[in-house]
Amino acid sequence: MSAYIQETATTWCETTDSDMHFSVRSVHDMMGSKPFVAAAMSLASRQRDAVQGRRRHLTLELYQYTIRLLLGQDPTKPDASILATCTILCAYEMMASSVSEWRRHLRGCAELLRMCKWNGNSEGIVKSCFWAFARIDVWAAFILNQTTLIPTDSWVNQDSLVLVAAAGETDDYCNLAILIFARIINVLNDKGGARRQSQTKLRDNVQNLWDELQLWRRWRLPSVKPLMRIDQSDKSPFPTIMFALSSSICGNTFYHAGSILLLQSGLVNPDPSPEMAKALSPHWHAGELGGISISNPSHANWVNHLQPLYIAGTALDAVPKKALSGQWRPVDAGTAEEADDPTDMDFAAEKVALLRHLAKIERETGWKTKERARDLRVLWGLEN
Repeated sequence: MSAYIQETATTWCETTDSDMHFSVRSVHDMMGSKPFVAAAMSLASRQRDAVQGRRRHLTLELYQYTIRLLLGQDPTKPDASILATCTILCAYEMMASSVSEWRRHLRGCAELLRMCKWNGNSEGIVKSCFWAFARIDVWAAFILNQTTLIPTDSWVNQDSLVLVAAAGETDDYCNLAILIFARIINVLNDKGGARRQSQTKLRDNVQNLWDELQLWRRWRLPSVKPLMRIDQSDKSPFPTIMFALSSSICGNTFYHAGSILLLQSGLVNPDPSPEMAKALSPHWHAGELGGISISNPSHANWVNHLQPLYIAGTALDAVPKKALSGQWRPVDAGTAEEADDPTDMDFAAEKVALLRHLAKIERETGWKTKERARDLRVLWGLEN
């Protein structure tokens, strides 16, 4: 259980839960549930196997034992411990299975949430479970080009940026960035809806989401803004962007990832004002994503950064690739004039740094990044 408390509980489930229900606030109550304890041990065992590069039969036995315990529960009397157990198993499936497989497990979790009318404003560990589920759900929808299992209109009771910001709760405000991102995914992936609505309506929906996302950034609480920011230098192709809270890392990550997707849709009507110049650049958002992830060694967020870093990589696609085959070295003042194109070198540096960071995430957390890294190499023309 020590591995669960130290790593896996916070690795996924408490990313935007400052009260730390999975590892501190509610864990004593949850320990009275045999399915929860078994799920916690199976996830911790799976994560340890991944980090150590081995496969123990014990891990599978723990998982199967958890499933048997769950099947023995009365389905008409679900409680928070069962939801927490299912949430942990969703994280387990993400580490062990393909996205189509672990989304099937998500469906059971979604049905339980809907049946009990739980959402992102519920109390205690249920709230933590919902947002852990939501993050998994939205990335599954992104990967599969589908919509979220639970419609976003039921995610929260209050989605007004002004009112939530006025309440001053960092977690709640950052969770709204996840909600807006989910709406972006649903609008861009709603194939049936796209056929029913005109291009003008689709453009209006995208523009409204863009405006809302930019307002989210403008109205951020002080606790959601970076604690420190240093522009990129010859030592690093990405800026240094440090945050004090895990929630803040998460919220800003979803902001930048969502901005890239909306800009790549080609449906955003650009605001010509000078203060919006950076926000209209997918490359700027990509640099911010790289800087946020590398600057904050937060395993809780690193496992949530695989897809955002891939999205960042897609924003680096339309750049020269000739410098990418070798290792990047900083260009100092004495050699800068000898470079073919400093911009080319900068983009090459960003790509190499991104791939190295993805490898580091897998090495330290056990979460698989190799496939997405390969997708980027193929996208950039480095691999067939």
